[in-house]
Formats: sequence, structure tokens, C-alpha cells
Amino acid sequence: MDPLQFDKIGHRYNDVTNLPSVWLLEDILKSQIGPIQGLDVLDLACGNGYWSRRSIDWGAKKVVGVDISKVMVDNAQLQARAEDPSEFHVVDCIAPFNMGAFDLVLGIWLLNYAKDKTELLTMWQNIFHSLKPGGRFVGVIPNYEILQTTACGQEYHFGGVTYKVLERITEGTRIQVILDTTDPIASICYMLEPGLHEECAAQAGFSNLRWEPLPSELDVDLGPLFFQIVTASC
Repeated sequence: MDPLQFDKIGHRYNDVTNLPSVWLLEDILKSQIGPIQGLDVLDLACGNGYWSRRSIDWGAKKVVGVDISKVMVDNAQLQARAEDPSEFHVVDCIAPFNMGAFDLVLGIWLLNYAKDKTELLTMWQNIFHSLKPGGRFVGVIPNYEILQTTACGQEYHFGGVTYKVLERITEGTRIQVILDTTDPIASICYMLEPGLHEECAAQAGFSNLRWEPLPSELDVDLGPLFFQIVTASC
């Protein structure tokens, strides 16, 4: 991952929570995560700490957030409420690290910053080694099917988020993500093939990676969601 693109985004990322697609994601994610009262949570690629704060609101006992960008970590620390049982650290998730063992590991927009199998495997290994026995991982990544059906140079729009397919690479797709905030935010990331995620997760130690179905009550008129949820447990 390149910390420079996130350093340049800085506090502008705070506006992301105003996007309709983020509201929808929050509802779906809260349902998917389920009760977390009293759990220790590790928030990988925490950004400005939004999901760390939500985890505390949902009942987490403690949250540790990590991000490759010091600017983002500083922002998360600034926004943390005085009573929040949280801490934030600068960590590169494509290098081995040890932050301890947690009941729940979140990777909301983490895995899509692995550009190849080597980086993806390290991410999955970090996730596995950060979980307590019986712990669970919940991640959010771009919708692979949308990217596969969108031609290079073309865009897909959903709820204030735009995917632009830049190129096909050996193991997936390189994309630009544009967030329609007051001052639009653009970043580069990847979506590697689902089979590669399954292979890397298995090599890391997981035996039960799941691509979670969307809630049945979701309004079908919204069209395909720009994200998908992946889970795994020890």
C-alpha cells in the first residue's frame, strides 16, 4: 500500500460518512457483525477511525485501529472521544505485525489494497494471527462481478461512489475509486480474483472463508452493490 495517497486525503476523508452508500453499508455491516458486547476489536486500515467508533457504539470493550498513513492515524486519534476505549497506531498491513489477539478483526476496505498474491497472502496471515481461537474476521471489498462486467476506461456509479476500471492485471483488476464528497477523493486500489482470496486465506490457516449473501430485504431497485462482504473465523 502507498501511504502517500492517504496522507494527501487527510481530513477530507471525514466527509465520506455523508455518502448514501456508506449509510447502506453501515446497516448491512452492523447486521453482519452481530452482537459484539465485551469484545476486543482490531480495525485494520482504520482510516479516520469511523468504524472503530461505530464498534464502540455497538458494544466493543476495546478497539485498536491501525493504518499505514500517519495522517489518517492522527485524524483518528483526534476524533476519538475521551471516553472511548480505543488506541491507534501506524502499521503497514502488507508487512508482518503483532498487535495481539482479538475476538473480532475488521478489514473494511483493506484487502483491496493488495496488488498481487504476495501482498494478499501477508494480509490474510496477519488477519489469522490477530484472531483469538474462535475469533472472526469481517471484511469489505469491491464487488468483483461489477468490475468484471465494466470495460476498461468505463465507470460504475453507486450512492456517491464511482469505480473506474483502469486495467486488467494478471490476477484481477486495477481500479480508481472516486468518492463524491464536497472535495472529491480519488484513490487507486485493486480487486484480485475471489479464488485468489480463498487460496491465500486457506494458506494463512482459515478453512471457512465465506462470501456473504446480501440481506434478503434489500431494495432490489438499487442495482448491484459496489461492495461485497467476506468473512472467516478460526
